[in-house]
Amino acid sequence: MYFLLIVFVIVFFASIITIRNDLQFLKQKQFQAAIDHSRFLRLMELIFNKYFAWRLWKKILTGAILIIIVLTGITYLYIRYALPKIPSVPDIVIDHHDSSLLKRGEYLVEHVAVCVDCHSPRDVNYFSWPFVGNQKGAGGPFLSQKLGFTFPGEGFTPNITPSNLGSWSDGEVYRLLTRGIDKDGETINHAMPFQNFSHLDPHDAKAIIAYIRTLPAIKNTPAGVTKINFFHSLYNRTISREVKPIYLDSLKTAIDSGHYLVTIASCNDCHTPKKWLEINDTSRLLSGGLEFPLPTGGFVHSANLTPDESGLISWTEATFVKKFKSYRDSGAIYKVSPNSLNSLMPWSDFDAMTENDLKAIYAYLKSIKPVYNPVVKFTKKSVKKLKTSDPMDDN
Repeated sequence: MYFLLIVFVIVFFASIITIRNDLQFLKQKQFQAAIDHSRFLRLMELIFNKYFAWRLWKKILTGAILIIIVLTGITYLYIRYALPKIPSVPDIVIDHHDSSLLKRGEYLVEHVAVCVDCHSPRDVNYFSWPFVGNQKGAGGPFLSQKLGFTFPGEGFTPNITPSNLGSWSDGEVYRLLTRGIDKDGETINHAMPFQNFSHLDPHDAKAIIAYIRTLPAIKNTPAGVTKINFFHSLYNRTISREVKPIYLDSLKTAIDSGHYLVTIASCNDCHTPKKWLEINDTSRLLSGGLEFPLPTGGFVHSANLTPDESGLISWTEATFVKKFKSYRDSGAIYKVSPNSLNSLMPWSDFDAMTENDLKAIYAYLKSIKPVYNPVVKFTKKSVKKLKTSDPMDDN
């Protein structure tokens, strides 16, 4: 928005200067009749020569441009070097041998927060892009503008196995997970959903850290370096890094538990319309319709999860739970033919969520505002307006 304002001001003043020069040229050539013939030029003549002296305009323009340059420079320097406020590394203690903590961490990492889904190489030739089994957590390509994603740049997820994180303290990993600040005090892009993980119960955050320490160490360097567009990198620095944990003992109802699970599973990131330089559009919470290009050809669109006729209004709890469990079948993750339906939804990870958790998610989704947004599940060409389809069939 600030950039657009600067562009508008520059264009406005450039237009004024151009008009003034044209008026002077016409007068020098004694084309006063041309000025008198045009209502617009007569108005400009009136403004410049009757009400405002040009020498005053030149002072105003010069001063305004200098002020804009100075304010732009100050704003850039402040955002680039003063934001975000880097918090200290928290002093936390994690029992890496606590079996219950490790079990909880495995469940979250593998089946809820699905850290391994983003931080592993994925086989795009199979339905739902399962990760390559012996490369769990080794990092890989993530999002790229070059491939048609709306992501503002090119992203690669880092290696989260002990081969890479072995030198990090638990506090440093905790700060990265919940605040998006790395070991060196640098900000990471919010494609890593630290805003969602900032709501993790501290026990769950510790469980995730404890479990990823147990992943087999894999020496692997991502295929590229994450590069974010200039203006988006500045915007990313303005994002709040405040930690607002939701404590498990505060979850009194199924809706509360469902809200917590949907948050840490980052469902918003794919199912709530947004742009990368904007926050999620809460008025269309989880209404779907985001478009994702498929390497195998075509485009898949995220489902409308709201209790609307174009979403989940007709879905029963049993149907919802069965949908997830159906991907436990050996044939559910099949090889995809070119230019046919595929999905980024990590069904092969979410399929092992407990029945109670799936029921809680269903209860939460039934409680949110219904939003009418018919979604076409798969198209061979990119579309802007999507048509009605079954919102969760293989998507």
